[in-house]
Amino acid sequence: MDPQQRLLLELTWEALEDAGIKPSQIARSETGVYVGAGSLDYGNLRIGDIAAGDAYFATGNTLSIISNRISYIFDLRGPSFTVETACSSSLVALNKAMLAIESGRVDTAIVASVNILASPYGFISFSQALMLSRTGRCQAFSAKTDGYVRAEGGGVLILRKLDAARSADNRIHALIVGSDVNSDGRTTGISLPSRANQAALLERIYARSDIRPDDLAFVEAHGTGTRVGDPAETGAIGDVLGTKLSQALPIGSIKTNMGHTETAAGVAGVLKARLALEHNLLPASLHFDEPNPDIPFGDLNLRVAGEAIPLERRNATRFAGVSSFGFGGTNAHVIVADAPKAAPTNVVGKPPILRSRLIPRRRSQLFRRDVNTC
Repeated sequence: MDPQQRLLLELTWEALEDAGIKPSQIARSETGVYVGAGSLDYGNLRIGDIAAGDAYFATGNTLSIISNRISYIFDLRGPSFTVETACSSSLVALNKAMLAIESGRVDTAIVASVNILASPYGFISFSQALMLSRTGRCQAFSAKTDGYVRAEGGGVLILRKLDAARSADNRIHALIVGSDVNSDGRTTGISLPSRANQAALLERIYARSDIRPDDLAFVEAHGTGTRVGDPAETGAIGDVLGTKLSQALPIGSIKTNMGHTETAAGVAGVLKARLALEHNLLPASLHFDEPNPDIPFGDLNLRVAGEAIPLERRNATRFAGVSSFGFGGTNAHVIVADAPKAAPTNVVGKPPILRSRLIPRRRSQLFRRDVNTC
């Protein structure tokens, strides 16, 4: 079984536990599962060995089962599918979940993403395309930018309508108040970005959400640290948001801190934005010693968070934008907001420990049983 499946099962359990949702409460419900994933490394390593093929290869190594496995284990009967748009996959999955919640199709959604690097082939291809950093660092927006660093990881978000989360006394970490997706269409090369179409996405989402640039605390950029991508993205952010502010808009990129998790990059950015708002501090984006001369930060009215930036508490709600762009041209952006001030009454302190007679005490036993009997 692809380790991506096992990792997301564990992360889903922990996310439900953190939210204060027992698996038995959502079993047999119309809860949706929306996963962003794209790596087939684990299965591809075995394709050359015909004798190793067996009845479990398909369910162990296809992208569809990464999401379906979660629905199967937790007995969830809403929409369940995997989205693959390269590095924007997780935010596109989140957008699909948001649309389902807004339409009333579901009131609870599990949004997950994962990236495991189990084969050298991706490294070879991206290296040959001159996308990977020779220095082994994502130096986003820096004069020394020379490509990105591949990274592994996964994340799970539990989305619910606010009134449903409040009535169930769930722990609420943040609000997601807007999301949208578009495509670059035809550019000078399929893997090259479009400043104009990234800007068009930002224009539409902020107009639709009725959020002014002044309301933004910061933007968590895609910021991979490439010579073409960074100037295009900062240009779009500056054109739509930065130039409309009296003070420079802070931007950053979590990829400078932990590398580029590719399909899981968007969910990593959302988690960073949530933590930054919660702790009133935008973490520093590393390796920003000298600004990229191809980016006119002053004209765009942007400020890279080369050092941690305190985020002032306001009476009004604060917002943060998060961007993810696929290298084939699929762009996604979401807007994260402060959590409501009122805390749920039954989750003060440590989250509840969830136990069920139907679930083995150790999560690893649950997953091992599934591997042996799938």
